[in-house]
Amino acid sequence: MSKNPIKDRKREHLDLAGLPTMQMSVSNGLDAFRFEPCALPELNYEEVDTRCTLLGKSLQQPLIIASMSGGTRAAKRLNETLATAAEQTGVALGLGSMRIAVEQPEQSATFQMRSLAPTVPILANIGGAQLVQTQGIEDALRCIDIAQADGIFIHLNPLQEVLQTQGDTQWRGVLNAIESLITRSPVPVIVKEVGHGIGPTTTQKLFDIGVRYIDVAGTGGTSWAAIETERSRTNSQTQTGQVFHNFGINLYDSLRLIQRNATLSEEITLIASGGIRSGLDTAKAIRMGASFASAAAPMLAAAKQGEKALIELLRQWQQQLQICCFVTGSASLHELRHAPIID
Repeated sequence: MSKNPIKDRKREHLDLAGLPTMQMSVSNGLDAFRFEPCALPELNYEEVDTRCTLLGKSLQQPLIIASMSGGTRAAKRLNETLATAAEQTGVALGLGSMRIAVEQPEQSATFQMRSLAPTVPILANIGGAQLVQTQGIEDALRCIDIAQADGIFIHLNPLQEVLQTQGDTQWRGVLNAIESLITRSPVPVIVKEVGHGIGPTTTQKLFDIGVRYIDVAGTGGTSWAAIETERSRTNSQTQTGQVFHNFGINLYDSLRLIQRNATLSEEITLIASGGIRSGLDTAKAIRMGASFASAAAPMLAAAKQGEKALIELLRQWQQQLQICCFVTGSASLHELRHAPIID
């Protein structure tokens, strides 16, 4: 048996997440509508402005490089590539789960990217199941300090954990723990799923305890149920997990249903993830009520080719978003939110 199972798991997660077979076979739902093209935009392309602000810091486009990994030599190199590209292109950076940095302080350096990304938002990350463990709140606060973070993701992944060998299945009290963290955290707390979605019922529960930032992370992208099934050690575990590969609520339905509640739609900042694959997807998510989009798999694929490839991809996404704004007659992200669509 390995002497470092957490490190081994993170290494396996990073290797598997890049495989096409770990992508869901269901759509994120954004193809359910199209923008009505505006043949008379009445503005110049150069006037289109996709800049925005997240947690007090300026971004060139409403995009977050989603949480991936840390705690291994390869993950450190990946985070360095992501951080450098984020700084050069003006997008936010989400770090992978930092549990390993708390349990093994020597791994903290794999999450310390502030020197490479001094001006963009950096988001720390710890699991909801870790918050209810001994010293869980203190561990979350420690993650913020380690990363010099502007905010912290609390990721909710009960399906992944229950399918994971020796996963964390003690989830009673997580909601109260998040509420406690909000009262103590020096930075905003952002609650996110990992790809199986957050619907309106959970959103309401989170809103009631003071959460104001939610990453819905719907179906349509990477399936962490599939990843844990692939990592399973027995045929029984594999057969159990296979039926959940596409389980959840897709990104489109999550955004649509949350928007039905006027209070939630006005007071919660929504982040759209789950199969975001282009600047056009970002535009559609903004039109559906999200303030930001987030993606991991395309960033991981580009980062594996090197920093230059990732920077090029991020700039392409910004250009795609700008073009979509232009051809819908939207000079800004605010105007894009009201662009005509064809259902």
